[in-house]
Amino acid sequence: MLPECRTLRGRSLVWRHAELRADDPLSAWQGLLAARNLSETDAFFTPRLTDLPNPFAMQDMHRAANRLAVAIRENEPIHVFGDFDADGVNGTAILVEALRGAGAEVTFSIPHRADDGHGIGVEPVMEAAARGIRVGISVDTGTTCFDACIAARDAGMDLMVSDHHLPEACLPPAYALLNPARDDCGFADRKLCGTGVAFFLLMAVWKVLADRGARPDFDLRCLLDRVAVATVADVMDLVGVNRILVYHGLQRLNTEPSTGMRALMRVARVRTAVTAETIGFYLAPRINAAGRMQHGEAAMRMLCTQDADEASAIAAELDETNKQRRMVEAEVFKQAEVKLAGSEILATWDAEWHAGVVGLAAGRLARKLGRPAAVGFVTPEGRVRVSLRGTPGFHIGDLLNACSEHLEGFGGHAGAGGGGIKEGSWDAFVEAFGEAIAGQAGNAANHLEQPVDGILGLGAMHAGLAERLARFEPIGRGNPPCTWLLESVHIADRRDMKGGVSRLKVGDGTGWLDCIIFGANGFSQPLQPGCVVSLLGQLQLDEYRGNGAVQFVVEDAIAL
Repeated sequence: MLPECRTLRGRSLVWRHAELRADDPLSAWQGLLAARNLSETDAFFTPRLTDLPNPFAMQDMHRAANRLAVAIRENEPIHVFGDFDADGVNGTAILVEALRGAGAEVTFSIPHRADDGHGIGVEPVMEAAARGIRVGISVDTGTTCFDACIAARDAGMDLMVSDHHLPEACLPPAYALLNPARDDCGFADRKLCGTGVAFFLLMAVWKVLADRGARPDFDLRCLLDRVAVATVADVMDLVGVNRILVYHGLQRLNTEPSTGMRALMRVARVRTAVTAETIGFYLAPRINAAGRMQHGEAAMRMLCTQDADEASAIAAELDETNKQRRMVEAEVFKQAEVKLAGSEILATWDAEWHAGVVGLAAGRLARKLGRPAAVGFVTPEGRVRVSLRGTPGFHIGDLLNACSEHLEGFGGHAGAGGGGIKEGSWDAFVEAFGEAIAGQAGNAANHLEQPVDGILGLGAMHAGLAERLARFEPIGRGNPPCTWLLESVHIADRRDMKGGVSRLKVGDGTGWLDCIIFGANGFSQPLQPGCVVSLLGQLQLDEYRGNGAVQFVVEDAIAL
């Protein structure tokens, strides 16, 4: 039985699958496989690119792929309309690199976060049309860009939208609209990021060209490192198609990364094997920093350049920009917290706040206070734009749709989103935002539970089990790490280090185990030498110590 008391983080324990107790690594592994209906040879552990779905199963894919194939064969110039976040710039990079690799003339544009906001602007469309561009592709944007699609159509441009954000009831008049979130689509269970959609578009184009005897001498697999980074950065579910893409993208990052990714890993001081966690903590923030603080074009150029010196110089710039981003974000979060003191609805804005960090501040507020938050800045035109972030159980895209009558130029998906507030509608938006949160509160209540995979004795904490557990990578949203409960262990030693990290040595009378806690300040009192506690967390190989050493990453605890 699991303990019925609450953890230090206020969660109740529930079995993720079947009840499992084990005191040795083999029993723990076999019990876990049985609980998840897996076997040692299951395809889950060896994702194959050949298992990717047929790209032509996506709505409008035939139309888009055939049009691009014609453009490539007839040397028509192509323009890519990107976005400024990690998903948008990676998607832009893979389209530009691949299409140029196929012999096409390709240009691109990326909006400025503060000056232009999300979406395809009418002005970039008209500028491209004035240069004679008759073929356009968007990436990670466009589903709600009605004005831009109308402008492209009227200018004689065939604009193909590749996106994954939630559509409105009506769709814009694009030449083709590739979006798994369409009601009439559902491709890949609607779980692709924008870069993922762009990758499937390239797969389809290569197939059309191959059928016509003109397959490009460009291997699309070399793009998978950027597809993986975009997928993790945009917090997509790492199951199904995304698991395949990220699995192979991680292999690419660890063996043959692109020139830009190699430079970025160097400045981020990535010295161990790249995992989804590495992307989330070290690579994605630096890519996002360009669009947040300056302009996303810098990151885009790094991601598709073949020049090692250029890549290194831009990566160093992004590293410095990310340091600046951290400082500005911390200050905005601090000010927002003061403004919202005592407020039930977490929605606020300030004319002095930087456009590039309001989403991050909203995320920190949501995590700390346990409910969705909207934080805004003021555009050069004097309009308020908000970025929304949520907590487990809330769907940001649905929250935005519920507030749509007070918004303009908005878009989002499950984890994040944003939009402009109609003039004079701030109070009405806040009220609607609060009502929408209340409407989803029932879904969020279930997320106060902490799933447990098993109760293990310290005898099971072995390198053999840690190595087997690593086969579940890529770990992330939709494929969470295996969480174990260590019952009634005695804390023999605690060492506090820099950055809120602490190391514990715990024992159960039969053996000892090294533990590590990130953000240990929240556990200061109960986790002291001499205390007896139950610990929740993950077993990992300790790559820094090596030689088969393991460590237990503590996420929560029960004071006894």
